[in-house]
Amino acid sequence: LAGLRAGVSAHQALPAAPAALHAGNGRAAANGRYLGAIENLSTAVWDGRGRRRLQRKGWLYFGAFSERTMVGYAVADAGLIANAFVYVYDRQSDTLVEEAVTRPMGFAAGFAPDWRQPWHLSAGDRQWSVQRSGDGWHVSFQGRRLQLALTIHDGSEGLTAVCASPGRPFHHTYKLAGLRADISGSVDGKALQTEAGASVDFSLGYPPRETQWNWLSVDGHCANGEHIAINGVAHFLNGFENALWCDGKVTPLSQMAFDYDPAQLMQPWQIRSLDGRVNIVFTPEARRGEHRHVGLLASRFTQPCGRFEGTVQTAQGPQSVQGYGVVEEHWARW
Repeated sequence: LAGLRAGVSAHQALPAAPAALHAGNGRAAANGRYLGAIENLSTAVWDGRGRRRLQRKGWLYFGAFSERTMVGYAVADAGLIANAFVYVYDRQSDTLVEEAVTRPMGFAAGFAPDWRQPWHLSAGDRQWSVQRSGDGWHVSFQGRRLQLALTIHDGSEGLTAVCASPGRPFHHTYKLAGLRADISGSVDGKALQTEAGASVDFSLGYPPRETQWNWLSVDGHCANGEHIAINGVAHFLNGFENALWCDGKVTPLSQMAFDYDPAQLMQPWQIRSLDGRVNIVFTPEARRGEHRHVGLLASRFTQPCGRFEGTVQTAQGPQSVQGYGVVEEHWARW
């Protein structure tokens, strides 16, 4: 706990990610955070006795944030069901267009979630598709109102977190932020073409039966020109995924505190890291949310998007920072 409060002074202090999730004797890799990605993500050793369908969850989220346009895109294998959503928010016109789907058994029993492998989910004439492409990803959606293509360039250090999960084997995530994205497509027949900062969230594991978190993903610039990105969570994974990216280099952060009014989610959120490295105000401008109850499963999910400003501590000292991104309030029983 003392180490989490103090943070880690440099990204070089992170150990390299283990080669595999499976550490032998039915155990996951040691709890903690690591530099880079785990190569072998097989969960076969834990997936028997119904865990693949009842407990194992895997998802990919892509965020792309610019002064004019913000995009959120996710595909999830939640075992008994598959979920996907996509939205585009135009800050200039203050309009948000979104699509979402829930499909029972949407992914095959043998599907093995991995950020390096293709993901496809369809519902009628709506198509979500994720493909690893060169040094990044090609992410697309086809629908009636929205056609979207994201080309995301992987040029930052990644952070892996592995944490115990009460009553279940473990949970794991791999985070990348401070990336670059090209956005193209159309919204209601109007062409969409821009560049943006981007982030990637891949998660795979067995989260607790009841799970909650607050989450933050933002991308922007310091006053001195440094490209900055932040990933932060509270109430989940012991805060191991909290990190700051400066020009693509990752530095772990301590626990994060989210100060906001749950009854007024569109009012400003005050967010800080307990090590003092991050202190920002997030001002929501639009949001999407889902409240779902399907059999044994239920969730309440709200993701406001908007702008932020504040201060961060980089190698150059305290810096004022501003940019765009998302925050999240989430509760699930799964």
